[in-house]
Amino acid sequence: ELGRSDVVIAAIPTENLLEFSEECAAVMRPGATFVDVSSVKIGVIEEVLKRLPKGAGYASIHPLFTSPRVREKDIAFMAIRETETVRAFRVALAGAGTRVFETTPVEHDRATAVTQVLHHFALLTMERVLRKHAEAEIFKTHSLRRTLAVIRMIERNRNTVMTIQKLNKFGSDLREEYLREAESFSTELS
Repeated sequence: ELGRSDVVIAAIPTENLLEFSEECAAVMRPGATFVDVSSVKIGVIEEVLKRLPKGAGYASIHPLFTSPRVREKDIAFMAIRETETVRAFRVALAGAGTRVFETTPVEHDRATAVTQVLHHFALLTMERVLRKHAEAEIFKTHSLRRTLAVIRMIERNRNTVMTIQKLNKFGSDLREEYLREAESFSTELS
């Protein structure tokens, strides 16, 4: 099957991506394009690129939604090795109704350090504290219930979330900045 495909989309956990790209490289037809959907780009795309055949196209995308409905949803698009098939794939995504915007791996990882690393870290840290205070269970507000629903959604994707936390090279600095700001804010309130 892979050997006959124009585009191979690797929508798999990042930790399996390198092995899968090697398997694909062995059977990809000339001119085919490999597309990864990894949530972290820096350090991953360089390794995937080493494994792909010289003439293969390579795009890295990041759908910024979890719904199967793609109309009017955003997709970050990085043409790593531009070919005619990569360009056709970008056009097909836009034709399906998505808003495709081009970015670079550095811009992507820097931005997702804020939108994913920081966001998930803050919520998962909050959840750890809440677990220690079961006595407040009956006092949950509507707002807190909605926040907990988001935390449950993040927990369902825990492996991916933890991979992003560990692999995003901008994540550590942002977590440290968050902790400094939390400490400063706490001091202001004291």
